[in-house]
This record gives sequence, C-alpha cells and structure tokens, in this order.
Amino acid sequence: MRCAGMHMRMWGLGAALMLGLLTGCARGPEDTPLEIEIGQVIRDQIRLRRGKATAPKPPVLTRALLETIAEPHIEVEIEEVKLRDYLTLQVARQDDVPGRIELWRSVDNISFGFRDGMLISTRGLRGTLLSAAVPADGQGAMGPASGGLRRYEFAGDDNASYRVQLACELRDLGAEPLEIVGLIYPTQHLQEYCRGAQGGVILNDYWVDRRDGRLWQSRQWAGPEVGYIRVRQVVI
Repeated sequence: MRCAGMHMRMWGLGAALMLGLLTGCARGPEDTPLEIEIGQVIRDQIRLRRGKATAPKPPVLTRALLETIAEPHIEVEIEEVKLRDYLTLQVARQDDVPGRIELWRSVDNISFGFRDGMLISTRGLRGTLLSAAVPADGQGAMGPASGGLRRYEFAGDDNASYRVQLACELRDLGAEPLEIVGLIYPTQHLQEYCRGAQGGVILNDYWVDRRDGRLWQSRQWAGPEVGYIRVRQVVI
C-alpha cells in the first residue's frame, strides 16, 4: 500500500543504484568475472543515455556467486521505480538506545542506515530520511519490538525539514518459509500497521529468523518521495 495522499517521486539515483553493482572479483554463473559484467553494464548505460540501448539489468544472483563474496551485502530495491542495488556494510555500532546501528553504502555513496534492521536514515536520495525513532529492544530478535509511535524527520525544500508521526500496531502474521537465492529460512512474518494523523496508512513488513532472530528480509516505507524499499540480506 502507499501512504494516502502522497505522490511518490524519485530523483536521479546515480549509476550504481540503476545498475545494481556488486563489488569485488567474484565470478558469475557462466564463469565471467563480475567486474567484466559491471564494465559491460556501464557501457550499456552510456549507450542508454545516448538513446541507443534499452535499460541495463544488474547481474543475476546465484548461490554459487554469493558464496565467492567475502563481505556482507544487502540488496535494496526502490519498489516504485524497480531500481536495485547491492550495498556493503560500512559501520556497525551501538549507542545508548537499544538496537545495533548499521550503515550500508553503495559504490556511488548512496547509503541506508538501520537500527536492528529497521530503516532510520537515507542519504543520496531525494526526500532524505534524516532520522527515525524505531522500537528496538536490542536484546533478542531484530525488527520491531512493539507497536506505538513512529517518528520520522525528512529533508524538505530550502534546507528545511519536516516530521511525520505515525501510530503503529505490531501484528504477528505467523510462520513463513522465506527463499533467498536458493536457500530457505524459517521466518516469522511481522507487520507494522501504521496510521497517520490524516488517515494515511503504511505497512512495514519484516521476516525474522525463528532460530536466531536475524532479519533476512523487509519491506519498509522510506518516505513520501521514495515510497517503499525492499531489503534482503544476501551475504552475511
């Protein structure tokens, strides 16, 4: 669902977000070095800008390819415009608020910040999410610990900012097997049903491993200008 009354728009996301690049020297499903695939996609993108090609596609993920990659990666997709990128972990830290903070970044410096897997910031996108207050407990499973208020602050025009406050109810949608590139994980599907003061509704979904509490996949609202993002952990 989309937040009622909000028009979803996107700014230029940079070549990496459009190309969906994976860093490193891993090999693809046909033993083609990934850096060669990336080079080809970049050339395709140049031709696209000159009106001589169709939109390039990111490399196809396979389990064999993922097993050659040493660094943690997440896949992030901007749902509204179907743009996908692969991000590496840059910073992981703990502050005085429950929940581990992680900053993930693309090769062209687009970044997403999370607290226990819940989105708390974006950089490099229009309608920047400056910060968010999210209900993590920091001791057990990732994802939301409870319902209650969600507070977001977004960048506006002329260096101003504005706030969005939502009242959320946490729902347990039950056990759900989750497939990620050939592997099946036993997860619990949690959903935040959030309503704004003017009646708009958003839904945030989380798939949490029932064994160790790892958040494998989510679909979260990133603001009125971006809409929803889909996130999944492809390399740990």
